[in-house]
Amino acid sequence: MIRGTWSLTEPLVPVNIPATMIRVGAEKGITSDVLLLNTGISPEQLSDPSARLTYQQMLLLAGNLMRDYPDDTLGLDLGKAININQFGMLGYAILSCADLRSALRLGLKYHSLVDPAFTFEVVDQGEATAVRLTSHIPFEHMYRLMCDVFIAIFATLARFLTGKDIDAREVHLNHPMPSYADEYQHLFNCPVLFDQPRTEFIIDSVLLDTPLAMADRATAAMAESQCEEILARMGPKEGIVAKVRRILLSNPGTFPPVDVVASHLATSTRTLSRSLQDVGTSYQRILDEVRKEMAIEYLRNSSLPIEEIAALVGYSDPSNFRKAFRRWTQHAPSYYREERGL
Repeated sequence: MIRGTWSLTEPLVPVNIPATMIRVGAEKGITSDVLLLNTGISPEQLSDPSARLTYQQMLLLAGNLMRDYPDDTLGLDLGKAININQFGMLGYAILSCADLRSALRLGLKYHSLVDPAFTFEVVDQGEATAVRLTSHIPFEHMYRLMCDVFIAIFATLARFLTGKDIDAREVHLNHPMPSYADEYQHLFNCPVLFDQPRTEFIIDSVLLDTPLAMADRATAAMAESQCEEILARMGPKEGIVAKVRRILLSNPGTFPPVDVVASHLATSTRTLSRSLQDVGTSYQRILDEVRKEMAIEYLRNSSLPIEEIAALVGYSDPSNFRKAFRRWTQHAPSYYREERGL
């Protein structure tokens, strides 16, 4: 395994979130026996606050829940059901922060204590700030679920932490509009846009200075110190997918081949390929995802001709780009231009 990364078989995930998944399933009449089937998770583990599960177990549990959950809104329901206490010491630290900006800073630094399988970033856009899901679960059904959980958690926690209605300007999701699109409007008092380059919500930057209801400087410092100690014991655990994505995004238009990426990670091409295979993906799949995000961004936010966009995402032949784009999105590039009337 590549140094500093995590694998599906390491016990890294606290039981708090899995326990919530069991509770949400129970509210729909799904028994814990059904949800735990073939996961290797015992009821005793779920009641032990020090226990940690592997991400493979999490995938199996989520698969059981998705299979039997009667509604398509599982991700939103899970996001709304997760509260700050279920983040353990990180939740305690966030709860005591001075404002939303400080809370996001802590989340960025220590999120792997809760779930190492994704990353997010905060992008300052001047008057607005984007809080963005930046890493992907390389299983399509799980990624869709994670997107819904991600945006629902941020919406509900922002309101809980401040005691105020903190509404986003817009919510973006990088998948097509689902059958339950109306449910997003019940949760967010703002436009919700689908088929976007990435999953994120856009918030007025000034709202990040909103004070938290339970702010306490001494408690925040103590809790963050505890988070630092826990992270040091666990060691740095970043997803290999996130590492590869970061290298690709730093070289837009001239994406390095897999052997060059492997050298950046101080490993061999074979080890990198095996590490990606262990988490269910490949270098080509990550490259396609990065190209797709960049292409949609250019199509939505510029008037560049298709030929130039093709070149910017690494295609010398526009016809090959069009074929690849349809494979990635099930749409022609013109679909994203027609929405803007271009």
